[in-house]
Amino acid sequence: MVLGLGSNKFDPSKDIGDLSGKHIHEAEEALQKYGDISRITSIQIELEDLRQTAEVAQKLASDVTRLDALVLNAGLGVGVYNETKDGIDSHYQVNVLAQHHLMMTLLPVLIKTPESRVVFQSSEFHRINTGSVKFADLAEINQDVGAANLYNRTKLGQVLLAKSLVRHKQQSHYGLSPSAAPYFIATHPGGVSTDQPKQAEEAFGTLGKIGVAAVRPFMKDPTDEGCRPALFAATSEDVVKENLDGVYVIPDRKVTDVSSNAKDEGLQEQCLRLTETLLAEKLGKLPYQTVYA
Repeated sequence: MVLGLGSNKFDPSKDIGDLSGKHIHEAEEALQKYGDISRITSIQIELEDLRQTAEVAQKLASDVTRLDALVLNAGLGVGVYNETKDGIDSHYQVNVLAQHHLMMTLLPVLIKTPESRVVFQSSEFHRINTGSVKFADLAEINQDVGAANLYNRTKLGQVLLAKSLVRHKQQSHYGLSPSAAPYFIATHPGGVSTDQPKQAEEAFGTLGKIGVAAVRPFMKDPTDEGCRPALFAATSEDVVKENLDGVYVIPDRKVTDVSSNAKDEGLQEQCLRLTETLLAEKLGKLPYQTVYA
């Protein structure tokens, strides 16, 4: 999830390997033909375990002195409802909660790094059937609202947090300074052919397999096209030149509007409030500033 790239002047289809669905060692092997993998440090993180996530985040915060971009790309797709060992819906914990803790723990390093960025890998699904989402409490989060809605809710949450953090930056909260890095950007990769649709097959059975088989030919290659919005957000000089903070980027490099729900400042704050209070309940005193916990 951590990138240290200096520019956006490369072709993803040529310059990076296909890492979709691969574990760390498989990914490293796939990268060998593209260059010296000794420049890459791979660290295993288990986002369904908040204490393990916290340990990894703290170690990174201690070891890393510069962080040009943090890309929060990990995620569960459309899939069945499960609860983590922390007693939280796994979609919300993996896609929103644990990655928020990682980001906040690393925030001091991001603040010290000129022109740094935080990229939330969201989705156009943040618009679909999320009108009743309130982010009120854990009881709401732990309702099995269906495989698709579990995913959609978290994609809305990522956009809400990106926008909330920019507003708190303007108020100099969290040690942030107005009009200074990091830039918080949510992105949509497009319909990408990865292993995530297998979760839909598990959730919907035969119908899921038929649906995935029907749409997969139209899905984008994850390294040739799907990564472009996030790479643009993480590396392009235009982010700084145009002050693209709190925006939503879709293929290809297009800043576009978000849903009316995602624009709701009250809902943005409620999502942040729930995220901070749940983390404090599960982890105790947090190693960074909070607004609500």
